[in-house]
Amino acid sequence: MSRRALLVSVRLLDGRYHGSGVWPPSPFRLFQALVAAVHTGRDAPSDEINALCWLENLAPPIIATPKARQSVTTTYFVPRNGADAAGGDLAKAAKNRDAKLYRPWLFDENVPFVYIWTFDADDTHALAVVSITELLYQLGRGIDMAFATAESIDAEEAERKILEHPGSVYRPSPNGSSNTLPCPRKNNSLNSLIKRHIAQLSRLKGEEFRKVPPPLFDMLGYDCPSAKLLYDIAENTSAGAYVVQPLTEAAKFAEKVRDFVARRFSCLESYPLADYVDRIILGRNAAEEDKALRIRIIPLPSIGFTHTPQGIRRLLVEVPPDCPIPLDDIAWAFSGLNLGVDLDAGEVIDEMGPILVSADDRKMLVHYGIETDKMVRVWRTVTPVALPISRQRGKTCGDDRAINENQIAYAARQALRHAGLDAKAEICHIQREPFDAKGACADEFAHGKRFPATRLYHLEVTFNEPISGPILIGDGRYLGLGLMHPIQELTEDVFLLQISSNNRPPIKDRMAFLNAVRRALMACARDLEGFPSRLFSGHEFDGAPARSGQHEHVFLAAEDSDDDGLLDKLLIVAPWRVDRHHCSRQETRTAFEQVSLKLEIVRAGRLGIFQFAKPEQVLTDDRLLQTSSSWRSTTSYEPTRYPKTIDEAPEKIEADIVIECLRRGLPKPNVEIISVQAGRRGGFRADARLLFSVAVSGPLMLGRESHKGGGLFYAEN
Repeated sequence: MSRRALLVSVRLLDGRYHGSGVWPPSPFRLFQALVAAVHTGRDAPSDEINALCWLENLAPPIIATPKARQSVTTTYFVPRNGADAAGGDLAKAAKNRDAKLYRPWLFDENVPFVYIWTFDADDTHALAVVSITELLYQLGRGIDMAFATAESIDAEEAERKILEHPGSVYRPSPNGSSNTLPCPRKNNSLNSLIKRHIAQLSRLKGEEFRKVPPPLFDMLGYDCPSAKLLYDIAENTSAGAYVVQPLTEAAKFAEKVRDFVARRFSCLESYPLADYVDRIILGRNAAEEDKALRIRIIPLPSIGFTHTPQGIRRLLVEVPPDCPIPLDDIAWAFSGLNLGVDLDAGEVIDEMGPILVSADDRKMLVHYGIETDKMVRVWRTVTPVALPISRQRGKTCGDDRAINENQIAYAARQALRHAGLDAKAEICHIQREPFDAKGACADEFAHGKRFPATRLYHLEVTFNEPISGPILIGDGRYLGLGLMHPIQELTEDVFLLQISSNNRPPIKDRMAFLNAVRRALMACARDLEGFPSRLFSGHEFDGAPARSGQHEHVFLAAEDSDDDGLLDKLLIVAPWRVDRHHCSRQETRTAFEQVSLKLEIVRAGRLGIFQFAKPEQVLTDDRLLQTSSSWRSTTSYEPTRYPKTIDEAPEKIEADIVIECLRRGLPKPNVEIISVQAGRRGGFRADARLLFSVAVSGPLMLGRESHKGGGLFYAEN
């Protein structure tokens, strides 16, 4: 019998999805909706129950969704269920309200959510599910009204419909450990939902509420990043010192490791996935569709400091999430691999090793843009890129040389595309010489007939948008060639300026000083018609305040870092750095940098003239910009909603800070109110300490006056 597919299409009525959790709506969310549909207003018949049991035992589905974006956070203040505490006075109870934050996903309601399960059996149960979907009435929260249709079709037709879907497609990732979605658990989810519903109906026992059992589901990765296994290249001794491999033999060493791993798999009797070893590990007989499944063996040269010898001390193995060979099997094949053996003769030629030992310290991966939150636009090669075009040698005229360089640049852009890097990029430099003092010329990495010296190049690439690593491009990307590392640019989103000691404003004049700075930036940002951009003014061209609902203009702050009563530091921060939800365009980033670099002097009326040192790259060890889980206010926090009395101020300000952090894309903090003072217009200000469950990076600028230097926090070490 041919392979079949069950295709369920769900449409939400108003193009909004409020369901909690990650995007897209999970398979378990749909399963819950189907279970609720068959039990609404009736007892579910046995054929429908059997169909749901069959559905929960299928492999997780492919999900196709409309292209979506999250709206800005909206806060609703709803009454508490506190009528009893108010003595039955509903008017009094209604005054006690809690803040509820909603940030729905927005999409085209005409494009459906599509869930596709495949199966090898008759479609009796599938046809029963088709009938069940006609009863579905919501997906997500109770306000996410929906309707659904389903059909049982050939698997090939289902794949065609996936390709024709105008939105995004999410596929299960067997080895994925992040970006996980809840999926029905085999033989458990349906019964757990029924038991939970029954317990919910009888949870009130006497005057106490009984806890209802949780639903049962499994978390499965969807479109997860590749798994990364890191190994030290060590001696086969108790000391385990590094056995450093030459930088220029990166491809040769990776090829040797690859062959050892393949031999290790071949020694297993009747390994069920032996057919994949040649295609996924060795690359033999690999078809076009196998390229995305192949593991990458990446020797990692030691970099990070100017004078560090770039020998190879570690090996990174990158395993795609869809790799058909289980991650545990790959980890077994590499762990403890003894490379001091003659592979052909099977004899030990070096008792000292080297061997591969699972690395405990992964901090050095940051030098390659791996396992770090910071993304960078400019990247340079450490090992050269192998391109399918040779450079011309000997004496050539200028026109021929220019044509050859254009061909190389074109081949480099194609290499980026083949490596899955779709972001627009500019090839800034193509050369034989290394970019780093301890690097090696591209010719020295030549290996065999596949990687001749004339096809190897060092490149510098600038992407339009920041990206993260690892980045390997070119024909040798599965063997460690074309490995790139990020270059820290002049910081685009934060400028830290030292105020000249000739004249520094007192703390009491902070607001007047920052207003003068904003006027100076607006003057530098005027267009040909004399209008300052909204990025620096916070106003539209007609003079009206910007009402987009997002923080779209710069944040300014000033600090007295030496506690002498005079401001000595000016901070200019781009809005996308403070509000993590804010998305910026490349031209906006460029404008922010260009205008901020022009600020050298500010005339502030009665305060005098202030001069600044040339903006330097911001150092992350400044206490305003460090990464920390504990933050203390250096300027008072002014809440977005003023408390009415001093007695309720601490509680209300604490809640306001939590809401403000969530609006800015920060984790929910534990807030400690240190002190409360009377503020302007009868309001209140507070000094506070924020404790996050994870470390967050600065600057932290929160509250009503955050654009004017209020609500500034510093990292506590």
